[in-house]
Amino acid sequence: MGLWFVGAALGNLIAGLFAGNFDENNVAAMPDLFHQVFLIGMVSGLVLIVLYKPIKKWMGGIE
Repeated sequence: MGLWFVGAALGNLIAGLFAGNFDENNVAAMPDLFHQVFLIGMVSGLVLIVLYKPIKKWMGGIE
């Protein structure tokens, strides 16, 4: 249960960091902001894919 709240907290932190980079006067920067979100999401997904088997072993046979 604690990991659930840690995940939510980290998501809110990352969202706040991205929102802090947004400037209302420079709306042309929005594609760069969404590109950052995309890249971080892709890198995170790739890390999870690479770590899939070790994490599965650490689970000790739990399905």
